[in-house]
Amino acid sequence: MLVLTSTYPRWAEDREPRFVYDLSRRLARTFEVHVAAFHAPGAGLRERMDGMMVHRFQYFPQRLQELSYEGGVLEKIKRKPWALFQVPGFFAAQINLIRRPTAQIPFDAIHARWILPQGWCAVLAQTGRRFKVPILCTSPGGDLFGLRGPLFDALRRWVLQRLAAVTVVSRAMAERMASWGIRTPRHVLPMETDLTTLFTPTPETPRRRATILFVGRLVEKKGVRYLIDAFEDVRRRMPQAELWIVGSGPEETFLKKRASAVAPVRSRDSLPRNFRPSALHPHPGTITFFGSVAHKDLADFYRSATVTVVPSVAGRSGDQEGLGLVLVEAMECGCPVIASDLPAVRDVIRHGETGLLVPPEKVRLMADEITNALSTPHLLEKLSKNGSEWIRARLDWNQTAEKSKNLFLNLISKNSL
Repeated sequence: MLVLTSTYPRWAEDREPRFVYDLSRRLARTFEVHVAAFHAPGAGLRERMDGMMVHRFQYFPQRLQELSYEGGVLEKIKRKPWALFQVPGFFAAQINLIRRPTAQIPFDAIHARWILPQGWCAVLAQTGRRFKVPILCTSPGGDLFGLRGPLFDALRRWVLQRLAAVTVVSRAMAERMASWGIRTPRHVLPMETDLTTLFTPTPETPRRRATILFVGRLVEKKGVRYLIDAFEDVRRRMPQAELWIVGSGPEETFLKKRASAVAPVRSRDSLPRNFRPSALHPHPGTITFFGSVAHKDLADFYRSATVTVVPSVAGRSGDQEGLGLVLVEAMECGCPVIASDLPAVRDVIRHGETGLLVPPEKVRLMADEITNALSTPHLLEKLSKNGSEWIRARLDWNQTAEKSKNLFLNLISKNSL
């Protein structure tokens, strides 16, 4: 199997999202897995990681590569418009990296993570070949909802119609594809995260009394600015409340400036070097920016916080969440969740039962829900219990990996007939 991705660990303990790596590692029990990913300084062009062969393509002189890692490609171009000139090399290098291995190794399947650009590159790379490797594409949401306009809609349809199958992370995404008349087999599967050994509840970890948590990239569609504005209202009503922001991204400087107008701001530099969230002393009325945190350390944040808030919005480009992993990870750790009422989020959150929903961008309503939750212990207990039970019953990691494996085996079986 050849896996195409723009999100993959560059080295051990890398803080890049691990969801592609986690599923690929599970699939490596059945398949010989090769991964095609972007190159980055300090990472090998070709190396074996945990039994998987990783091929990395260089699309520009090494020190000038701007499109990959530490944020999405579109966010990089917004911040540095000149990076747009790297896009042709980016596509050409990726297509070339797909063509070479598929010509040399008899792959049985291609797993393209994202419709654009990976799915598009996978289809183009096999143009003109008599025998084509079946492509299964996984869309997390941003590539489906973002990049508005007739040209991008046409590109998406062109790619989707040439795939053997597609998986999406929410019913809202499957319905969007159906409305376009796409007949390619669609399957709803959650994104991959370790709900067995890592993101699990630990009753011995004391849950804090008024700590609001955000986890995610600091980009427009995450809606962190609205959470910061809501916190201004929350701290007036509940002076003991504090806000933790975990993550980094292009909006970090802007958000810190906005936060400083709302409350005293603290940063990771002011914390003990090897701190544990559960052991930190409360700092009422403050906003703490923790920066990027190792994946393995996130669980302690979820176990310690009083509530996790997911204030996602639809970005100006149309980009929005497919189904964020933060929702799933927090709920499985027993942390109650307050989230924006977006179509994909409703797959997981039942208002008042498994979590709380707030209309996107409605600062006052968000502040109301946060304040109500923090001041109502029995509601927090109910959301914690129901949320974790719902996740365990429906989003078991082992089941997701098994379903993914069977999808690929079925595609390979059909293609060999």
